[in-house]
Amino acid sequence: MNDFDKDLNTAGDALRSLAEGPGVQAAEALEAAFGRAGQSIETALGQAARSGELDFERMAESILKDLARVAAESVAAMAGAQSGAQHAVTLNMNYAPGTEPSGRESEAAMSAMLARLVAGGGRFL
Repeated sequence: MNDFDKDLNTAGDALRSLAEGPGVQAAEALEAAFGRAGQSIETALGQAARSGELDFERMAESILKDLARVAAESVAAMAGAQSGAQHAVTLNMNYAPGTEPSGRESEAAMSAMLARLVAGGGRFL
């Protein structure tokens, strides 16, 4: 077996491990989050039907908040935040040939900004 085949087998094993572990956990978290959002939307529609009051603006706002919460929970689940684990995130940046991007000197600033964005998403949980 040559090096390429060994690397290919190693990559396949790593992908299988990801799909059987964190991939399943993320899928289960997404399923639960969408289930809760669906129940919340169903409750809002049921209350509107019983009361005869249908305020589309409030209903739309409620649905958007539920969907934002689902998105934030999904990101947290994929990042391992729900289990308390800290996982690395890889950020790839592609620059046009011949350009000298100043972003290369500010990797720490980009990391800090990404951390703030992820932390800000927690308010939807």
